[in-house]
Amino acid sequence: MSQDLPLARQRRVLGRTGLAVSPIGLGCSGFWGHRRFSEEAAAAVVEHALAHGVNLLDTGHNYAGFHAEPRLGRILRPLLKQYPRDALVISSKGGTLTGQAGISGAEQRNFSAAAITASCEASLRNLGLDHLDIYQLHGASEHDINDDLLAALQRLRERGLIRHTGINTHSASTLRWMIAHPDAFDVVLLDYNALQQDREPLIDQLQAVGIGVLAGTVLAQGHLLPARPRLPRLADGWYLARAWLKPSSRQLMRSARQMRQAVAAISSQRPAQTAFAYTLGHPGVASGILGTTRIRSLDEVLATQLQALSAAERQQLVEAFGDGRGSPSQ
Repeated sequence: MSQDLPLARQRRVLGRTGLAVSPIGLGCSGFWGHRRFSEEAAAAVVEHALAHGVNLLDTGHNYAGFHAEPRLGRILRPLLKQYPRDALVISSKGGTLTGQAGISGAEQRNFSAAAITASCEASLRNLGLDHLDIYQLHGASEHDINDDLLAALQRLRERGLIRHTGINTHSASTLRWMIAHPDAFDVVLLDYNALQQDREPLIDQLQAVGIGVLAGTVLAQGHLLPARPRLPRLADGWYLARAWLKPSSRQLMRSARQMRQAVAAISSQRPAQTAFAYTLGHPGVASGILGTTRIRSLDEVLATQLQALSAAERQQLVEAFGDGRGSPSQ
């Protein structure tokens, strides 16, 4: 599709899946799915994203205390009369049994064949869909993968309940396992941003073996952005609590100061746009996932201009990364 189109209306092919995805995907998770964030406001975010060309929606069975999937299902029900189902790419995840996406760092998981089958079927009921385009194992490691699990995923595919499989991981060892076993999974959702440039050799290898790459934490959970003076909202308190309570978030917060300054020093566009331009500038990344409760923040990222980040500015971010000793990557 023409690169002259606004970024969200462009399409990139997600590895060997052949799925055409918007370079910006919407993460339907976090406070977006919380019962204290109004469903009307949550629906407005999804509707706005779709209206501006986003076609990739990513959620998870356990997100927001198990409320995100049912909420997205209720929101999608009327929207599917307006947007053809085959024009959307809907992804969900299973395997995590705790309902706060690990805010304390203590997660319980079950990747048995029976548990994953039941979780996938529950996701489809929650979402009101007859199939998922991508079904991911949430936080699975290479030690969780076995023949019974792979056979169960294949049966789900044969039943027409899922089209493609993936792993959502923040572990370099799991990424290396996927590269060594390229036929096991089609897609990976990993953590990649200007603060985690050490992911790039792995992304190169994932791309080379045909595994589609989705990038999460593009803004490093907000730690790449300068603080904005504004009246605090309930969502701000929720995200602040995550920053302090979740171990991986604390590591991002500790690591981000120098890179945050480097991102802010680039004046060609706003910091969030610079962060997305950096991540989407890697040819192996099909889409960057944005989670937000603010249409204003969504609009800002949708207005990202990839070409606005010059080679010299990209090099500034590379130099700020330095030898990578400050990277929070695992």
